[in-house]
Amino acid sequence: MIIGIDNGLKGGLVAISKETGAIIEKTVMPTLQRCKKNEVDTRAVYEWVMAMESEFIFAIEEPLRHAKSSQAVRSMGISFGKLLGLAESRQWESRCVQVRDWQRSMLGNRTAHDTKEAALIKATVLAPDECWEKSKRASTPHDGMIDAFLIARYVRREFTFEKGFPE
Repeated sequence: MIIGIDNGLKGGLVAISKETGAIIEKTVMPTLQRCKKNEVDTRAVYEWVMAMESEFIFAIEEPLRHAKSSQAVRSMGISFGKLLGLAESRQWESRCVQVRDWQRSMLGNRTAHDTKEAALIKATVLAPDECWEKSKRASTPHDGMIDAFLIARYVRREFTFEKGFPE
């Protein structure tokens, strides 16, 4: 199993099969509030992962070096650090994935402005029956879960099976 992680506060986690690339489980990134700020809830991530009782690779998207605000960079850095610390403390096999690498591989050459639409199209091609809304009441696809799915598929292709399986 490969667990793809879009580590933002509005990110997601998606577990896929190493063999087929099919989705096993998915969820939005759990968060908690600490000191009046939202953070990734690593305890909830740990419990979600452990409920699956399977060997896995933890594939975490690295934070961007630049963002719209310094607060966004700080938030992404904290989220990444908490998730990487969780993986290291549990001795989980992990891969750190750069945004530009997985996007180039999975979406082709895109501008920063059209990656969300391209990611939804690619995810729909790879998993045509999957619903990408975060809940039954939601009406828009959840970007974090879509990105987490594509990160997992990228790691499956690039690191796990040496490009031996078709996308």
